[in-house]
Amino acid sequence: MTALVERPRAQAPTTGAVRDQATVASGQIAAGLGNMVFSLIMARILSPGTFAQFASFLALYLLLSMPGSAVSAVAALEPMRVARFRPALLYGGAAVGVALAVSSPWVGPALRLPVAMVVVLGLSGPALGTLALDRGRLYGWNRHARLVASLAVEPAVRLLLGLGLATVGGAVGGALGVTVAGYAALEIARRHWNDGRVSAADGSDAADPPTTETANPALPRAAAWTVLAFLALVVVQNQDLLIANRVLSPLQAGQFAVLSTLGGLSVFATMTVPLVLLPRSRAGDGGLGPALGITALIGAAAVGVVALAPTALVTALFGARYHQVAGVLVLYVGAMSLLGIARVLVAHRCATGAGRSSLVLAAMAVAAQATLIINFGHDPRSVAFSTAASVSGLTLSLGAAEALRWQRLRRRISSFRMALVRPVTLAVISITLTGLVVRLIVPRGLWLDEATSVDQARMSFAGMISNLRTTDVHPPLYFSVLWATVHVFGSGEMAVRLPSIIAGALVVPMLYLLGKEAYDQRTGVVAAAVGSVAPIMVWYSQEARMYALLMLFGVIALWAQVRICKRGGRLPWVIYAVASIALVWTQYFGALQIVVQQLAFLGVMWSRYRRGEPVRELMIGWAVTLFAIIVWLAPLVPFAHQQFVVNQTGGKGFGGPQQVGNATALSGNHLSIYAAIANVIWAVWGYHSNAAMALLAAMWPLGMLFALVLLGRRHRQVTSLLVGAVVIPGAVMFALGTVKRNLFDIRYLSTGVPVLFVLIARMVTGISRKFTTVVIGTSLVIATMLVGLIDQQYNGTNPRTYDFRQALLPVEALARPGDVILYDPADLREVVSYYAPKPVLEPVGARPNQAAGHAVFVVASPSLMNGPSDAAALSKALTSLRAHGRLVQHRQLANVEIWEFH
Repeated sequence: MTALVERPRAQAPTTGAVRDQATVASGQIAAGLGNMVFSLIMARILSPGTFAQFASFLALYLLLSMPGSAVSAVAALEPMRVARFRPALLYGGAAVGVALAVSSPWVGPALRLPVAMVVVLGLSGPALGTLALDRGRLYGWNRHARLVASLAVEPAVRLLLGLGLATVGGAVGGALGVTVAGYAALEIARRHWNDGRVSAADGSDAADPPTTETANPALPRAAAWTVLAFLALVVVQNQDLLIANRVLSPLQAGQFAVLSTLGGLSVFATMTVPLVLLPRSRAGDGGLGPALGITALIGAAAVGVVALAPTALVTALFGARYHQVAGVLVLYVGAMSLLGIARVLVAHRCATGAGRSSLVLAAMAVAAQATLIINFGHDPRSVAFSTAASVSGLTLSLGAAEALRWQRLRRRISSFRMALVRPVTLAVISITLTGLVVRLIVPRGLWLDEATSVDQARMSFAGMISNLRTTDVHPPLYFSVLWATVHVFGSGEMAVRLPSIIAGALVVPMLYLLGKEAYDQRTGVVAAAVGSVAPIMVWYSQEARMYALLMLFGVIALWAQVRICKRGGRLPWVIYAVASIALVWTQYFGALQIVVQQLAFLGVMWSRYRRGEPVRELMIGWAVTLFAIIVWLAPLVPFAHQQFVVNQTGGKGFGGPQQVGNATALSGNHLSIYAAIANVIWAVWGYHSNAAMALLAAMWPLGMLFALVLLGRRHRQVTSLLVGAVVIPGAVMFALGTVKRNLFDIRYLSTGVPVLFVLIARMVTGISRKFTTVVIGTSLVIATMLVGLIDQQYNGTNPRTYDFRQALLPVEALARPGDVILYDPADLREVVSYYAPKPVLEPVGARPNQAAGHAVFVVASPSLMNGPSDAAALSKALTSLRAHGRLVQHRQLANVEIWEFH
């Protein structure tokens, strides 16, 4: 009797898309929790090294499933055409399994795995491809109930059978349980339930009809891009664990396996979302918004859960021996959540004809991740950061590419609906969230200036203002914000950096608005994407100082001015005035940008007057705002004057520590063209070691070429404004640097840093109007930013890194009442008291002799010492302590040294 044929169900509207996503995601989360419980129990019953082997087996099991993962995507797009490929997948998987079994004596030692485990991995080969195909067809036909059943049976079998086998056979037994669970899921997925639509009268499995689609097994070219793009995503997800298992010690490999297990839960929970989206996007029924929303919601929930108490979570689930990875748990889970968003974007793009460019971006992420891990992956923390950087870059690139594609499509279609900017808005939101996640990663402790800020914020408000007036050189706005933050959230590292983190994250969407207003939407998207991971912007977004706030106000003021000159309006004038006033109340050198913008207003008015255009409205707005700026800055004049007098009397002037201004040999102690080159390098690629700075400085001709490309385009007044906002303050500070060397530093020029990235974005979008060229150019720029960010944050030879946290926390833990910490130079008092408040604190020279029965710790930062006198005092103190006591240990960290005497 003729079998009844299953047809794809009609696509539902947006509410149906949400319901379908929620149904399958719930089943996937339940399955993920079950697998998580299985992994937790395995971590408890196995030793760290053995559990690392088992976790590597799981990663290899997923890697072996890579073709299956891609086949699921194609089957969701073409559920009827792929039916005839089932025998090929079955026999192909069997061939792979046999090859693994035969080569197991060589593959096992190469991967540090037992030979039997490789054989068990080979046994899973026949099931993986066919399971992926059958599940993919269920996605394509919207058969979500059967799909959820297939997902749920795997963890059930793992728990019931796998744990029993593990107690007998260890990691190999657990691996065998995983393989059997895969076959159980296959049986559920392939079984055609007797629901009156898909069963033949004789009870046999119904076959697909010999329609035109199934008679021609050839797949569209888009299917090939889909397969390869999804393969690349799986490699990004898993290769860090495999490389870590190879290059790290067994204990560190086990620690990273724990990290990968927890991060994998976030990925697993969102794995079904792109597959549910594929048929909807192919049919043009939407669903991208619900898919991104559910993925972001699940990812945010995962990050929120682990952020509450990461150390307690790792210790409770896996044991105290894995607690060291808790510091990067939020980072890694956030990266895996971003990977889920990237997977959704790839699915939508593959279904709508942009699979090839998605493959290119994913392949670049694979190469970048492997390169970073191999070069920087010396411990679980650096491997996690490399993965996070690669995934962030991939998500940013995909979001920017999709936004730019929608922009191009919008120009082609004249309907009002397509004129909406919702896709671009979603992309900018995604880029901003990515920038926020990157800025929440704080891999270094507080340093000298930050500790001083915290110490001032702990005072009463009146006491803080008085302290600023008599001891500091900065205006009070940032410190007032920090004071409120500390008195609400406390003075922990994250709390005191919260204003900078928020301000730094808000710079990202403002870059989009400035780029869009100055040039076009494409330039705005590229500027935001690059700025979200720009090393120097991340650095100051992670520092409890005023520079991130300064960048934000600077971008807002420039955006408001460009909008005024193009469109007019009262609100932009108000925003411009407020941002300009806030600039100087945050940092006195912000006045340089105000001068540049005032000159720009005069230039615009003169140009319009010469062309015979009306200038009355512009002139009135300029006069009113200039008057308001002068009035609101007037109270700062006596405040700044008293600061100047006090500091000049003390011989300090208006600069910071001289050593910080000369952080590299390239910058030097004397002002020269090399100091200018160093500041440009810092502004674009962040802080680096002397060797890296010399290498980057050698590329200055390339920078000149890019500048010529920008200046060679059709002249625009807005370009002159942006270039002036970078060059004129730099020239003025260079001139001031001839009087006081440490004033010529990128910190005091930070208003120009975001503007520089808008100009870089203009270079990228100005080279060619071709979409593919812009995407490739943006990806390359982001890649250089990510490499610079990794080196800046993790290179121990970075002269701007001061590791007081790792130097002083052990002292605080070991110190007893009566113990003493001597510090050199005297400026270190605030940072020492922040991390080690228990011992008695005294500057070197005040008490050089060891107190009887007590320990003496000496903390010094040679790069911060003020000349030979500090070095001589330190040498004298160490000589005296060696004569009267015993040196227990001497540790040297980044720009910090510590001695312990008993």
